[in-house]
Amino acid sequence: MEKQETLSKEKRSKQDSLGTEIKPVITTYAFQFKQQWKKFIFFSILGMIFVFLLSYLPYLLVPDNPLPATQEEFLQSGLAFLNFQLIFSCCFFFGGIIVSEFADKTGHIVYPVINKYKVFFGKYLGSLTMVVGIAAVFYLSIAILALGFYGGPLNIRFLYSFLFAVLYIIAIGSFVTFFSSFMKSATMTIVFSIMILFMAFQIVDQLIVMFAPDFEPIYSIGHASKLISYILELDFPTVLTDRYNDRTFDMGGMGGMGMGGGGGSFTFRTWLTPTIGGGIAIMLLYMGISLSASMLILSRKQL
Repeated sequence: MEKQETLSKEKRSKQDSLGTEIKPVITTYAFQFKQQWKKFIFFSILGMIFVFLLSYLPYLLVPDNPLPATQEEFLQSGLAFLNFQLIFSCCFFFGGIIVSEFADKTGHIVYPVINKYKVFFGKYLGSLTMVVGIAAVFYLSIAILALGFYGGPLNIRFLYSFLFAVLYIIAIGSFVTFFSSFMKSATMTIVFSIMILFMAFQIVDQLIVMFAPDFEPIYSIGHASKLISYILELDFPTVLTDRYNDRTFDMGGMGGMGMGGGGGSFTFRTWLTPTIGGGIAIMLLYMGISLSASMLILSRKQL
């Protein structure tokens, strides 16, 4: 009897200890919702507006404008804006995860009571949940239109697309969190992250296309994001040559324009999608490297 009571006390003690460990994460998670809910509403409504403008209004205003031939093509075209939506959402939600605690000196009050890693994970999970929610609203809006235009059911690949979008959010959110770990302010983090994701990667991609067209941009998170919409292709490419398009331009007429004589041609390659395994691997690498680097900087960061 005494053994049972002792075991019962030890079990309750472990449960209480576990609850004490988890409670700060949950509290920070809930606080992140209270602090960021206006952003969540704004980006959710913005997503629905763009779905309306791009996937409904053109067919409403122009009756002769034909719908895409299949539901999959309609869904694929409707997801064209999603990448921009997710990048901006991640930058605004994840941009202040670490830097705000130090820039606003909130750590002077919080960290003696709550471990800073628990604060970080609570804020990270809260931001992740809200951005995934924004993506879910976007997908739901497109799905309603697709069902209205084409009837049901939705292709299972639409669910795969959403799962890839969630993985992309985790990768981008972790990447932005890394910048948040060493920037001076949340605003600087947001601006710098947007510039990197929209401009720097695009410039590097174009240089690779010009000077090394045979090299697949497996370094690029933007390349991995193409999987989100291209997975809706019923004949998803399994052969390398089906995963890119080549356009050849004749340079013969440019000799008199300062391009040098001799003519010749130039081939411009557009990569359509990575492989499924390759896209997942790219996103997981971004997540793992970014979070590891963020944790390392956070461990050395002092108030």
